[in-house]
Amino acid sequence: MDWLPSIDLSHVWDFVIAQIPRPTPASSPLSNTAKISNDIELLKSQIEVIKTTNANQLEFLKSTNIQLNENFNRFVAAMQFVLVVFAFLGGLLAYVVGKNLDDAKKVASQLINREVENKITDLVQSEVESVKRSLQRERVIGSTIVDYYLPSNDTTEPSDCKLLRTRGFEKVRYWNQKRKPKKPVGDIFVLDLINSKLLEGQDFVGLSKEDAENKREDKVKEQIDLALDWLDKNTVLVIYVKGRYREIDNLAARVDYYYIPVNAPISLLGIVADSAYVAYGQKQ
Repeated sequence: MDWLPSIDLSHVWDFVIAQIPRPTPASSPLSNTAKISNDIELLKSQIEVIKTTNANQLEFLKSTNIQLNENFNRFVAAMQFVLVVFAFLGGLLAYVVGKNLDDAKKVASQLINREVENKITDLVQSEVESVKRSLQRERVIGSTIVDYYLPSNDTTEPSDCKLLRTRGFEKVRYWNQKRKPKKPVGDIFVLDLINSKLLEGQDFVGLSKEDAENKREDKVKEQIDLALDWLDKNTVLVIYVKGRYREIDNLAARVDYYYIPVNAPISLLGIVADSAYVAYGQKQ
């Protein structure tokens, strides 16, 4: 559109004049002159129309070109503004998201570390408490005095008594009928009615089942009464015996001592160990 202002109208006029026909020798001078004059007037009027039209077109094209340039400039300015805004928002969003991600990672790391530390602390504390309990238990067992009495003339220490020493009871005193315990006895008193053979043998040969049971009941009561005379009020009585006896079942009705029956070597070890805690609590 910028080439329109460069058109020179004077050249257009020259071009139009050049197109006018020359008079021929055969024509009349007057008629030719009139015709030429009319043609010139016509051409002048056409040229004026063309000049007016061209001027109007030029003005329209100039104004259109100016509007297009202004619109284009406004479009470019608007796009530049939009790009600046997008760039700013993008940078802000990247900063916010990046900052939030960093903060989230930091918080998550702190929470994980704290949780791990708490778990480790709990585990360590649990293990420490377990070790403390084990040490305390072994300390109690090692300091507990056990009097082991076998109502027999056999001076050989039973294997069950030796097992107590193996378990960790450092203060086990063995007694029998030839060497009976003396007051005060220790923390636990074991009455061994299994290795003594007191409830079996020739004494029960030829007796009826009822008489044999009654005689065993009498022997059990006799040995328990003997043991009760030696016991201290805080001593735990462990009765090592096979079978069930009325005297043992009804013992709670006539004594205030802690007592418990047991019928096997493994059970004996566990019961004596548990009784050590009972005796320890009694003394505190």
